[in-house]
Amino acid sequence: MKVSGPAVIWRKTVSGGAVRSFDEAYRLVDSELRQQADSEPVFAAHLEMLEDPMLRETVEANIAAGMSETAALEASRDSIVSMFEQIDDEYLRARIDDVRDVFARLDTAMRGSAAAAPAIAKGSVLVAEELLPSDTSQIDFGLLAGILCSRGSSTSHVCIIAHSRAVPIQVGVDISGIKDGDTVTVDDPMVGGVADIVSKVRAASRKLYVNAGNVDEVRAAIASGADGIGLFRTEFLFLHRDSMPGREEHRMRYREALLACEGKPLTLRTMDVGGDKQLPYMPMPKEENPFLGLRGIRCCLGHLEFFQLQLGGAVDAARDVRELHPEWFRDGSPLRLMLPMVCKVEEIRQVKDILHSIAPDYAELLSVGIMIETPAAVLDAAALAEESAFFSVGTNDLTQYIMAADRGNASVAHLYDAFAAPVQRALEMVVTAAHAAGIPVGICGELASVPAAASLLIALGFDSVSVSRL
Repeated sequence: MKVSGPAVIWRKTVSGGAVRSFDEAYRLVDSELRQQADSEPVFAAHLEMLEDPMLRETVEANIAAGMSETAALEASRDSIVSMFEQIDDEYLRARIDDVRDVFARLDTAMRGSAAAAPAIAKGSVLVAEELLPSDTSQIDFGLLAGILCSRGSSTSHVCIIAHSRAVPIQVGVDISGIKDGDTVTVDDPMVGGVADIVSKVRAASRKLYVNAGNVDEVRAAIASGADGIGLFRTEFLFLHRDSMPGREEHRMRYREALLACEGKPLTLRTMDVGGDKQLPYMPMPKEENPFLGLRGIRCCLGHLEFFQLQLGGAVDAARDVRELHPEWFRDGSPLRLMLPMVCKVEEIRQVKDILHSIAPDYAELLSVGIMIETPAAVLDAAALAEESAFFSVGTNDLTQYIMAADRGNASVAHLYDAFAAPVQRALEMVVTAAHAAGIPVGICGELASVPAAASLLIALGFDSVSVSRL
């Protein structure tokens, strides 16, 4: 959707107030987020980030090392942001904005300052260097024609909030020459585009799933009418901490997510770490090419002491929920375990053996499927289908590997094309193999959220698409 209107520049002016200690600021921000979390799932995620022990421990360690409280806050922010910047996953990298927003709230509370939003006339386009989710509490979206930002990500929470209010937003735009009152245009294909995807998927009687990165996003997806969660990223459990989550923590988080799905499918991707997602508490070798190294299921099977905790927690969560809602399990379990970066049948069998050692009745509690992300999985899809309950195609990595083009390298961006003929042929092969084996096949990569791809994916025969948001 394209919209135009007079520009209103947001120059964030700050007013001063009473200076607070870190502890006082922490309590104030905690209280504010608790109030906002009731009406906006994004702030529930921010509250979870604030209450992560690593955040407070990092700040307090820097204070104990002799830094002033404001310097300790800045150093802690930079440290955590730096960790996220190393991740080559757009969704997870977009969480940098959330980290910065939580720290900005703390800084504002400590300094006793506040930023004031500009006066907005109806039909205006708000123009800003960047917007953080906390800024949106000062914006009347009903007055806006659109938003332009020079910084930000299309998967950021600000974009999600704007889209939920049907306001077009465009990020990564050069705003240096824009003045108040200039007529500017916002081009956002996602506004109206998601409705087009939904319409086509529903008309074709296919399942419409949503990708989620935490429990609050699961709740929002189900409340918006999703048929289930096609990709539940579990990385939020492993990142920005200094020790592995235990089996009980896995159980509680997955139990909460299953209950939030209300009996609809929850597709839990097992820990997709390694490669670009390094964990300080997991010893990983230095690799020349980490994207062809120990990542995904390879990393899981190489660190069974960690992987068994996750699998055990998933089994425990399913058992808990079955006791509460046996009706959800009558036609099979709603919990679908999805293995990333599978190349060989033996990898699936190994996971099933581990599950059997944890719980001999695991097949009653969850189903095991795989992501199709490698050329090997495409070429051996028929054999893999015999061991899988479902397929889900991750087009981000699959496109990268088939076209031999790093998706983060601008120099070969012209090759990284999910619509390229070799990629389309791979998708056809996967669908054919899945249906020949009688298992469903979906798609959870970025291609599923591209409006222009909806008709193609339906024509190829995909049984479900999992979009980034509804």
